[in-house]
Amino acid sequence: MKKRQKWWLDSFYCHFELAILLLLIVLETTIGNVINDSFIVFENKEVEKFNHLTVHHYTGKVYIGAVNRIFQLSKDLKYQESVEMGPREDSPKCPVSRVCPNEQKLSTNYYNKVLAIDYSQSKLIACGSLFQGVCTSHDVENVTLYETPANESVVANNSTASTVAFIAPGPKNLSRTHVLYVGVSYTGNGLYRSDIPAVSSRSLDPANMFAIAHTGVTTGTKIMINSMSRESYPIKYVFGFNTKGFSYFITVQGKQTSSPKPFISKLIRICQNDVHYYSYTEVPLECRADDGTHYNLAQAGYVGHPGSELAVSLGITAQDDVLYVVFAKSKNDSDTYFKPSANSALCVYALSAIHRKFTQNIQDCFNGVGQRGLDFINPSQACSQTVSKII
Repeated sequence: MKKRQKWWLDSFYCHFELAILLLLIVLETTIGNVINDSFIVFENKEVEKFNHLTVHHYTGKVYIGAVNRIFQLSKDLKYQESVEMGPREDSPKCPVSRVCPNEQKLSTNYYNKVLAIDYSQSKLIACGSLFQGVCTSHDVENVTLYETPANESVVANNSTASTVAFIAPGPKNLSRTHVLYVGVSYTGNGLYRSDIPAVSSRSLDPANMFAIAHTGVTTGTKIMINSMSRESYPIKYVFGFNTKGFSYFITVQGKQTSSPKPFISKLIRICQNDVHYYSYTEVPLECRADDGTHYNLAQAGYVGHPGSELAVSLGITAQDDVLYVVFAKSKNDSDTYFKPSANSALCVYALSAIHRKFTQNIQDCFNGVGQRGLDFINPSQACSQTVSKII
């Protein structure tokens, strides 16, 4: 397919009666990242906030990305190492090269945005808000041993804008089999943010570290938000995962670009072998209760195996994967997109059912049903029927 597609899936609702959703648990407490509200004392100095946590699959070591520090713990949660990543002298007016002799720099905190383990190279990838959002590569045995392998802007360069990243297979023609998938909100913090893709695949090859994995004349492994929409159409990235040749992001964004509210959740999918991102697709991801309550703001996600009863109800096996998503209801219809109310819910989706829905929408577009293109990327056009010819 030669154009990026938008396949709205009006039937992609998650009611109790659909096989996609088995479980919806209504919670009356605000759901948030537990780590985000944690504080510790280190050398008689309070660390302001934890941002991310990841665990090494083989050694059990725990890594925590915090404000101004990265911590390393043993598998039994005993402190081992920590490295100070900030504050540093910085300015959003400086380029990623940090060469800006005429700009005033101020002491600026480091907010950890990404923490991912590259098992093939035994490295911990950490990306922070300083210096236009650069990434560092740490030794998994000792996080104090690290380098900044490239001057590449990768993540959000302020404390609040969202970034989601994970390591997964990339196009087959690359020197490394795996890439870093990154989804990042536009911050507008400085003159250089318009050059940062909203979604991209980044190289993990030491010779081309963190650069766009594949670039062409007009395409590549990236999606850019057009200049008319960057300021007016915010996108919040919530969670990312990969399965069966595709990479996915959960987002919160406006239902339409002309008037961004109401805000809805979406599921983005990219074919991992697509060097042009022509396969970039979005569908709404909905969570509704029997009483009609719409939990519209995705807050967190997790992919795992279901229990035996859940698997039977979904028509899958206990070895299949399901997607768990925590949602919240907006405070009110006119509120900003990232402010949830105290009402929240958990929806569960079979990944096999999600895959079928994407395939169905693509087939519908080939049959002339729906729209292709996304207004905040390219102008929308009606899908046209594709006529196959037997030669």
